[in-house]
Amino acid sequence: MFLKKNLIEYLVWLIPIKKLRNSIRINSIYFKDLGYKINYNHYKDSIKNKITFFVRNDWAVNEMEFSNNYFYNLIKNNYINDLEISCNPDIEFFAPIGKRYFLEKSKAKIKIFYTGECTSKNAIDKSWAQYSDNCINDADLSLGFDRIDENKYKNYIRFPIYIFYHFNCLLDNKNYTKDDIKKVIDNINNSKSKKNKFASLVASHDATNIRTQMYNQIIKIDYINCPSRLFHNDDTLKLNFNNNKIEYLKDFKFNICPENTISEGYITEKLFDAFKAGCIPIYNGDENIELDLINKDALLFFKKDEDNTELIKEIEKLHKDDKLFDAFQNKQKIYDSMVDYLWERRVKILSRLEMLINEKLK
Repeated sequence: MFLKKNLIEYLVWLIPIKKLRNSIRINSIYFKDLGYKINYNHYKDSIKNKITFFVRNDWAVNEMEFSNNYFYNLIKNNYINDLEISCNPDIEFFAPIGKRYFLEKSKAKIKIFYTGECTSKNAIDKSWAQYSDNCINDADLSLGFDRIDENKYKNYIRFPIYIFYHFNCLLDNKNYTKDDIKKVIDNINNSKSKKNKFASLVASHDATNIRTQMYNQIIKIDYINCPSRLFHNDDTLKLNFNNNKIEYLKDFKFNICPENTISEGYITEKLFDAFKAGCIPIYNGDENIELDLINKDALLFFKKDEDNTELIKEIEKLHKDDKLFDAFQNKQKIYDSMVDYLWERRVKILSRLEMLINEKLK
């Protein structure tokens, strides 16, 4: 049974300023909690004696969206088929979007923490830094991008967000195999750009000024298409490709795709989006990109606040010479070592989840 919209969702519409409304939705933990508790009184009898799940501090703003949570569906489809949603849960999922209050006060039997956002001191939103420890001492299962000793901390498993985007069946498909991982990798490695246009930059903001630096230097070579809010000059991503980023990128030789910030181990889906579309990525992020998993020679690395003259020359050369471009594009992007790495992620997470469910809920 899914809940009615939270009380706070109705009350905020009395506020005429959109920015303030959104801030209250995300940050007013006490108002939101009151709304959850009021709703709970209307449905608690119908979920009596069932295992329950709840989402805290994620981008979702009301209970209607919680059923889209990856771990809710993973647990429901594989372990507890009558799993229900409740603000008084047995299993509680936490992300770093909001205050840490609920994580520390939670009485859930199983607590799962996941961050795809950078939560180090370099985080673009400084409030996320309160989660820089990945909640290792507060969560039963903690997932993030940091390279932490997983033998020492059995409840922590590194799981960067690109895995959700490009290997999305890794956890929730019981029949998933190493061959399935290899097929995804081969597909990415074999992808080819159509080479119809020069470069694209798909971004909604530039909190750290890296995108502006890249744009201002690279646009001297040729026109850069920007279909999102930042430097917007192109409507085709929405109009022609129905916001399918990968299909849109296939037209371009290059994709300017820096991370929001630089932090050890931090990597998102951006680089993999470019690889999958066949673009040559012009990247900025952690220089130790996935260590032995990605071929660093298959991308162009832009260094923030440094002299990138030689890089700009190389981009221009590749842009003007099809043979040079094709040779670069044909480089292996992801090494086969990624297969075993991702398989290990799968085994560790599912084993940990199964152990927690068997020990704490049965």
